[in-house]
Amino acid sequence: MKKVAAVLAVLLVLGSTVAACWLVNVWHESDMQETKILELRKMAEKKSVTDMKGGRESAMESLVATPESSEESSYEPVLHDIPLLKEKNPDCIGWVSIPGTGIDFPVMQNGSFYLKHDFEGGYTDYGLPFLDERCSLDTSDHLIIYGHHMNDGSMFSALLNYADDDYCAAHPEIILETEQGAESYLMAAVVREKGSYAPGEWSLFDQINIGVDSFNTLVENLNERRLYDTGRELVFGDRLLTLVTCEYSQNNGRLAVIAVRQ
Repeated sequence: MKKVAAVLAVLLVLGSTVAACWLVNVWHESDMQETKILELRKMAEKKSVTDMKGGRESAMESLVATPESSEESSYEPVLHDIPLLKEKNPDCIGWVSIPGTGIDFPVMQNGSFYLKHDFEGGYTDYGLPFLDERCSLDTSDHLIIYGHHMNDGSMFSALLNYADDDYCAAHPEIILETEQGAESYLMAAVVREKGSYAPGEWSLFDQINIGVDSFNTLVENLNERRLYDTGRELVFGDRLLTLVTCEYSQNNGRLAVIAVRQ
């Protein structure tokens, strides 16, 4: 019995040591990625605002201040230097942010490479938000950006809050910046979807270039699947932006927020 107790004690110590090392590594990775993101934001911030086209003015107005402090605030709207980011990494195609949330990141495009890599190309479970490889900033009717739901609340984790319609009403705007300028998108629908789909099965993630018929089908499906009514109707010709992250109410689940360009 003493030998058994001794073995169990050793196993317990080893297990505790391994668990402690794992937790330290997780904390270190979280801290390191947060530092890298903060450095990227600082490097890319640009406080000069020029011509406001394609919804830029309304997007920037929403960044200025809360209603209580707007009259006396000296806060300057911040845009990001996309050419500088592209110079540092040609895979960077823009920047996405949702005012009032933790979502404020560069957007990459290179297949699924940035699912597990950072801006410098180093391996990380945090990855970076990335645009679906089938999407084109110039020609696609529907832009889809994927980002991780991390246990520490970083990356696209804040999207899970959009299951609450009050949160959506308080944070209705997504700002997408590219080399062509900044565009403002307003939340139109929030849905829970499967991350995979069979051939011939309708999926939100298969709607990139949308004709009249497929647009009508898209609207029908969103009306059936949306968690609540945002009060915004979609019209054929609208450009859509969808942000996607994992959620765990179903196997291989995704939560997607669909926004329409102003």
